[in-house]
Amino acid sequence: MNRYWPGVLMGLVLSALLGVAIALAVSDERRRQLSHRLEKLRKALPDREQLKQSAQQAATKAREVGSDLGEQVQESASKLGQRTQEMVGAAQQTATSLGGKSADLVNGLRDRR
Repeated sequence: MNRYWPGVLMGLVLSALLGVAIALAVSDERRRQLSHRLEKLRKALPDREQLKQSAQQAATKAREVGSDLGEQVQESASKLGQRTQEMVGAAQQTATSLGGKSADLVNGLRDRR
């Protein structure tokens, strides 16, 4: 029986050491896996300079589109103004050519009310 307890104690110590060694090995392996995954993720993402350049390109494109749109609006407004003036001129010409007839027509419409 003298040999029994030292054997049990030696078995417990060896089991504990083996458990710690396995835990450390698993921990190291997990750490390596996480490190590898993190590195892959970092490589997949664009770096700051690329992001900055993309943002600047998008801002430049937005300014160009806004400028083009502003020019188109101004051009349309100008054309509308010209057409309106043409229509007013044509209406005035028609009224002048009708002369007194238009006044009689307006008065006749007023009398019908």
